[in-house]
Amino acid sequence: MADVFPASQESQDRRLSRRGTLRQKKVHEVKGHEFVARVLKQPTFCSHCTNFIWGVGKQGYQCQACSFVVHKRCHESVAFPCRVVDKGPNTDDPRSKHKFKIHSYRRPTYCNHCGSLLYGLIRQGMKCDTCGTNVHLRCVEKVPSRCGDGPHREEGQST
Repeated sequence: MADVFPASQESQDRRLSRRGTLRQKKVHEVKGHEFVARVLKQPTFCSHCTNFIWGVGKQGYQCQACSFVVHKRCHESVAFPCRVVDKGPNTDDPRSKHKFKIHSYRRPTYCNHCGSLLYGLIRQGMKCDTCGTNVHLRCVEKVPSRCGDGPHREEGQST
């Protein structure tokens, strides 16, 4: 009986030592993006394929640096590097920069970068005059400088 008591005491000590610790999130790195699985609490659209992200539990991946939201199936096929992590050599080209202006939308519109709804009655977000990309004010700095490709679309990809 003396052998059984120390073993149960030891397992109880192990359980107590883990109490209150946080599990590390699994990070998937793709082209500089640091994707982490997320539970999306509001209606969200994939910023890569523009389809609705739905499901129970952790439905999609979100970049920790730039808040880019994608399906689990789309995170491997992201075509451009993370704007926040990697400042590429082509980011200073004036022809590829977006021309964002404050815009008031008449119907519900979603951000092409993070996939969340643009809230408010007037001046909900920014719209590029050239390619029509819609983004939050907070997402403007995180959007890659690839104007003319459409809202984050790879060449030849249908929407």
